[in-house]
Amino acid sequence: MLLKLLKYDFRAMWKQFSLIWGAALALALVNRFTVFRDAGNNVHSNSDLLLFAFMCVIVAMFVIAIIFVVNRFSKGLLGNEGYLMHTLPVRSWQLVLSKLICGVVNWVVCGVVALVSPFIMAPLNWAELFQFPVWSDILQGIMKHPGTLVLMAEFCLATFSFLTLFIASMYLAMAVGHLFSRHRRLVSVAAFIGLYILIANLYERVFSYSGVQSLMDMATANAYGSMLTASATTLIPAAVFLAAVCWILENKLNLE
Repeated sequence: MLLKLLKYDFRAMWKQFSLIWGAALALALVNRFTVFRDAGNNVHSNSDLLLFAFMCVIVAMFVIAIIFVVNRFSKGLLGNEGYLMHTLPVRSWQLVLSKLICGVVNWVVCGVVALVSPFIMAPLNWAELFQFPVWSDILQGIMKHPGTLVLMAEFCLATFSFLTLFIASMYLAMAVGHLFSRHRRLVSVAAFIGLYILIANLYERVFSYSGVQSLMDMATANAYGSMLTASATTLIPAAVFLAAVCWILENKLNLE
């Protein structure tokens, strides 16, 4: 059933973001023909308007991503759509997990689009870039340093962990706001700020103990341990927040 929920959420995501993702990549491609390098190897653009439009689309993409995450959870589980979603033969954690996975993937795709677009705009020689010797050298470098792939995987895990905590914080803030009969949005914003302050103070207090500091020094002795430690210390509060969200949905939900 979780796969069906994911299919439903991803379909909604594609309908909303396919246009803006395509617009960002299309504007990057158009700007490619206006960008050039001068004698000092500095990058310039013949059309400041096109470049400004591209920047506006990138900013709008991330703003819409935040709105998408908020609306999918608020309307889908706490709003009118909740009458249908909560009658499905699924547990609340499956509903929350589906929204969470979709939200994380949405942010990841937006980040990929934002990173790929400048490369499309850059006045590079793509014919040389896609030649076999270039990729052969990259592959040989990876074979000489196999830990690079592990470090990249851990970096991706840390990124996913931070996104998970960010989205879980928004979900819990909205769930807390739903407990109030009036000014729910205002309470949700205040709850989100409060959760941020709580996490910051909690980290500061926990990591101030000498025993914890010794363990942290051992765990972060190298880059690999640092990445895994960052992921673990981020996923733990995220799991607590998501558990609290599921408890509220199961015991305190009021759709009236």
